[in-house]
Amino acid sequence: MEDDVKASPIDRSVGSRLRELRLERKLSAREVAEAAQVSPSYLSRLEHGKVSPTVATLARVVQAIGESVARLFGDPEAGPVVRRASRRVVRNRGAVDEIVTPVSATRLEVLDTRVAPGAGSGPEPYHHPGDEECVLVLEGALTIWLGDPSQEHLLEEGDAITFSCRTPHRWQNPGTESARVLWVITPAGY
Repeated sequence: MEDDVKASPIDRSVGSRLRELRLERKLSAREVAEAAQVSPSYLSRLEHGKVSPTVATLARVVQAIGESVARLFGDPEAGPVVRRASRRVVRNRGAVDEIVTPVSATRLEVLDTRVAPGAGSGPEPYHHPGDEECVLVLEGALTIWLGDPSQEHLLEEGDAITFSCRTPHRWQNPGTESARVLWVITPAGY
């Protein structure tokens, strides 16, 4: 499913980075589009920063290229310390992920995420390679739908849920205030 939301300046840099990674791997746009289950025209619009993908679509495209979202946004020269001002930031549809772990981390990835009221991953459940994912709500609330058929879980401040990364899932802030959520994913690869 393709989502055609107007792109932001951030999306243009993500799109050009996706194109760089695809060309680095010597993959055609048609090969990546087919593997990611998007049309070649959608991939072109994405690479040119004309659309803002859902989390599910971005994950599929990055996986089709054979990369991780961390590499898409990361600096491979970074050391083990990640200063707050140096966190890699991913903005997507009302959610701002700050990646707390360094690019060099391979067994664990931690994201500190702010989710605007009503914002979320989109209507399409997604899954990704990995073992487990733990979600801890630090402020506000987050609804997570897991499985197929999906089961709805409302998490409030201090609540956590752990599930397999391969379980289809989606999430949304049901509240009227921003939510702050900590995601812990093993192994790294967001």
